[in-house]
Amino acid sequence: MKYIMALLLLILTILGIFFGLLFTEPGNKILRPYIEKEIQKQLPVPAKLETFRLRPDNFAVSMLIGSDSTVDVEGTFDVADQSIDADYRIDIKELSDLKKLIGTEMYGPIRAKGHLQGGQKSAALQGDARIAGGIVDYLVGLKMFQPKKVIAKAANLRIDRLLEMVGKPAYASGFLDINAKITHIEKSRLRGKILTAIRKGTVDADNVARDFNITLPPSLPYRFQSETNLQNETATSKLRLESGVANLRCDAMRYDLPQKRLDSDYRLDIPDLNRLQFVTHRPLKGKLTLTGNVETSPKGLKVTAHSDLLNGAFDATVENNTVHASLKNIQTVALTDMLLYPHIFDSRANAQLDYDTLTRKGRIKALLLDGQILPNRMSFLLQQMANFDITKEIYERTTLQTQIDDKKLTSDLKMKSRFTELSAKEAVVDLDENSIDAVLLVQIKKLTIPVTFKGALDKPKISIDARDLAKARAKKELEKRLPAKLKNSPAGDVIKKLF
Repeated sequence: MKYIMALLLLILTILGIFFGLLFTEPGNKILRPYIEKEIQKQLPVPAKLETFRLRPDNFAVSMLIGSDSTVDVEGTFDVADQSIDADYRIDIKELSDLKKLIGTEMYGPIRAKGHLQGGQKSAALQGDARIAGGIVDYLVGLKMFQPKKVIAKAANLRIDRLLEMVGKPAYASGFLDINAKITHIEKSRLRGKILTAIRKGTVDADNVARDFNITLPPSLPYRFQSETNLQNETATSKLRLESGVANLRCDAMRYDLPQKRLDSDYRLDIPDLNRLQFVTHRPLKGKLTLTGNVETSPKGLKVTAHSDLLNGAFDATVENNTVHASLKNIQTVALTDMLLYPHIFDSRANAQLDYDTLTRKGRIKALLLDGQILPNRMSFLLQQMANFDITKEIYERTTLQTQIDDKKLTSDLKMKSRFTELSAKEAVVDLDENSIDAVLLVQIKKLTIPVTFKGALDKPKISIDARDLAKARAKKELEKRLPAKLKNSPAGDVIKKLF
């Protein structure tokens, strides 16, 4: 019996020591440095356990992380059913101080507080966080203390502060609102809906110009809204982006999470092309609607586009750095209207464009059908000098081939009618300088007249080399005045050859 009593006494002594170490203040003081050391091993940033209190059914922990961020947790627990009921408070003064902990460079403060209640089978973490000048309310459902569902509502998050948090300049401002309800968070069983909206948005033109060399209208307004549904491993979205320049709509955006592949339709409406001068660097007239599809994947980008443009059709495919585009049956007068150029030629046109966005080189092949030169300075000069109205000619087939080298276009032109033939070799249009340098050879019957276009593209200086015309006139006048006997004599032939 005495051995049994001794054994019981030993067990009670061990339990008393264990209880004293775990659940008393002196014991907590002994355990505290060991626990702090273990925490420091687990964290990549300095950590100090400032408060540690453990009792049989309650606890309190206060920890300093980094230089001045704190985490405080206080509550009760039940060892038997492995449950907890606790309040927490997190105060991060500067995210950049915790770069090694969060794994990325971020800036600014975050403050959060809330409540954790439940056990291993089911628990709920709820609270609110102050981020980027706004507030985020959240409820996270836990199983085995792992997230299984999330309900969150973010209101009035400032876009400029969110950009600053990730180390970017304030390219835009506005207020971001998010409503998210994700009932299953596992990727293979993903279920949920996310609503996102940006209100009172404005683009900072100065910051965009400085970093991207794009000149935007000052204080460009915008707003954004989207609805995203999560289903298994796929996210499908509808979105609207409206700005002072253009409006974008996507009705069937689909993102494959494992494949990292995006596939979406789109409609882009530009109500006033003149607002695109920051892109085109020249005024334009009219409006434009583009529809098409966008595909992105780890392999690259593919975009298709279509527009009923200029009384015809425009189609294009952009795949990574290559652009293929076509114009079908467009009206050239409508094109010159859009470009705010004077009307010089009326026809139906078809064209093909191949372009490389990396080298900025490409080519254009165009075919113009049943064209007619419209009254302009060239036609007026030809009428005056050659007594010929070129505007009455019909050019059944006109070809244009252009080589693109950045913003320099070099073209060859051929066009033929019943009584005329026009051609140009290596005519140069410089879009940077908005200039033209070209010589058009106008052949009227057997007479060739060089016409030079030089200067501003929208109002070039036009000059006509009339030497051949003057010779033809002189020859005609001479033949008219030469005596009949002299005309058919060797002397007459010599005189004619002079012209």
